[in-house]
Amino acid sequence: MIPLLLILIAVLSYGLGALNGAMILSKFVFHKDIRKYGSHNAGYTNFVRVFGTKWGPAVFAVDVLKTAIAVLAGGLLMLIVDGDGTYVTVGRLFAGFCTVLGHMYPVQYQFRGGKGVTCCMATLWLADWRVGLVATGVFVIVIAFFQYVSLASMCACFAGALAAWLFTPSENLRGLCGTLVLITALLIIWRHRGNIFRILEHREPRVKWGKPQTDRRMRDDKF
Repeated sequence: MIPLLLILIAVLSYGLGALNGAMILSKFVFHKDIRKYGSHNAGYTNFVRVFGTKWGPAVFAVDVLKTAIAVLAGGLLMLIVDGDGTYVTVGRLFAGFCTVLGHMYPVQYQFRGGKGVTCCMATLWLADWRVGLVATGVFVIVIAFFQYVSLASMCACFAGALAAWLFTPSENLRGLCGTLVLITALLIIWRHRGNIFRILEHREPRVKWGKPQTDRRMRDDKF
């Protein structure tokens, strides 16, 4: 029964993850393919840099909503074979992993999606608020000191793996929960390998504190 439920969770979560907010809005609002501009990544940061901040919250909302549906459904499905809720966290984290996988490698977009940070962070908060708080805290600290969104994202997701191991109630499931988040974090780090090289070469854009943000949308003649 459990293998069948895991397959169902995987299919549902991957399908939801493949509904990429940046791709959907760039196509139906701007009639463009976000992957052809900026960093060529179908994610929130590149969307905002290319098209501006107006539709950024909508991209974020789509990615959070699809993750929430997948993660909560994963937890509920595990209740079918686990009435006391022991495996609910496992179901949620597995669903989150599959959602991130669908976001990164959506079949309908030729397996070229985003980097999965929003989906991962939403999963951590929904799985256990303490894990989400640790990951968010690490994100804030890293971005405050180093001003790299990419570095903060990678560190936050990696910290989430450690927090998942620490806060999982069942000692028997700590390794499994920690491993699920660790694999997710490693996938996100892999997707950020270009950012890592740019950081090492001092070419990665930094967050500018205390300065008005200029509109970095591309003009129509650059599309």
